[in-house]
Amino acid sequence: MAQHPYLNILEDRSLRFDTTYWVNVANLLAFDTLHAWQEWQIAENYNFGKNRGDLQMITDLQALHPYFRDKVIQLIENCKKKGIEVSVVESYRTRAKQAEYFGMGKKYTRSAGGKSKHQYGLACDLVPVVNGSAQWEDKVLWRKVGVEGEKLGLRWGGRWRNPYDPAHFEWTGGLTTVQLAAGYFPKPKVQIYPCIDEDIRILRKFWEAWENEQATTSRLSKIKSLTSSLNP
Repeated sequence: MAQHPYLNILEDRSLRFDTTYWVNVANLLAFDTLHAWQEWQIAENYNFGKNRGDLQMITDLQALHPYFRDKVIQLIENCKKKGIEVSVVESYRTRAKQAEYFGMGKKYTRSAGGKSKHQYGLACDLVPVVNGSAQWEDKVLWRKVGVEGEKLGLRWGGRWRNPYDPAHFEWTGGLTTVQLAAGYFPKPKVQIYPCIDEDIRILRKFWEAWENEQATTSRLSKIKSLTSSLNP
C-alpha cells in the first residue's frame, strides 16, 4: 500500500520545519473528512496592514497543491535560517475573492476570477515580517526572499514589471492557465507523492466548498449593500 505523502514529511527527520507548519496526526485524520476545509487557517482584512478586501483570505498551506506546498514550506524555513521571518498572506484563493480584487483595481490584480494560479492551489502570497510588522515596502528584504524562492524553482512576482508583485510565488510544472482551466494539474516527477491524484481529488472538493461559501457571502454582501443604498 502506498504511503500517504504527508507521512513522508513527518518521518523525514532531515526536514526541520517550524512546528507551525508540521502536519500532525490529528490534521492527517482531519484532512480526509468532509468538512476539513472549515479548519483551514484564514485571515481578515488588514491583518497584514493593507486593504485586502472584505472576503476572508485563506492562509493555510494545506490548501495548496502538495508539491508546491512543500516548496513554500521549504522557502519559509530557508528564510528563517537566514534570520528572515515570513508570513503567509494568502494561499488558495476563490473565484469570488479574485473577483473582489479585480473590482478593486489594477493595483490589486489584472486577472479576473478563474484566471489566477491561486485558483488552482499553485500560487501563494507571502510577506517578510520584522517585529510583528509586515514589510511591504522593503525591496532589499523582498529580494532576499524572492531569490530564496527562485532557488527552489518557484516563479517570483518580484521579477515582473507590470504589475510588480513581490509577495507572489507560483509553480505550475510548465502548464499554462488555459491547461489548468481545462482540468490538467502538474504532477511532480519525484516519487514521494504516490497519492498525488487522490490528494488533488480531495483538494478539489475542499476548494469547491470554499468557492460555494465565499460566493454566497459575496452575493449576500452585495444584496445588503444594494438594500442600504435604496433605503438610506
